[in-house]
Amino acid sequence: MKNSILSKNIKKLRLFKSLNQTQFAEIFGIKRASIGAYEEGRAEPKLDTLLKISGYFKLTLDDLIVKELTVNQIAKFDKAFAQANNQSYTELEKEIKTLKIKVDKLDTKIDLILTKL
Repeated sequence: MKNSILSKNIKKLRLFKSLNQTQFAEIFGIKRASIGAYEEGRAEPKLDTLLKISGYFKLTLDDLIVKELTVNQIAKFDKAFAQANNQSYTELEKEIKTLKIKVDKLDTKIDLILTKL
């Protein structure tokens, strides 16, 4: 049987968390064999299992079932997150530049003192 989007997503979610099938199954209160069947497209989870998986990973059922997830989606790297990090990164860069200028000025003062000795 061909792997469905759902089967690919379940496997991707499990691997993202570095879990084996047994560990993944325990989180959701199901058998390891069920996870194997889901990932191979031999079976599909019940609705309550889908709800548990989507809730655990903070995904919508639509995200889980309809489209193949990317690692970035799983990790929640959305635009808002990227913008917030970029803004923080820019502020950090400015602070580093300011500190470099202060260090350069201090080095210049030390050089002047040493040349007078």
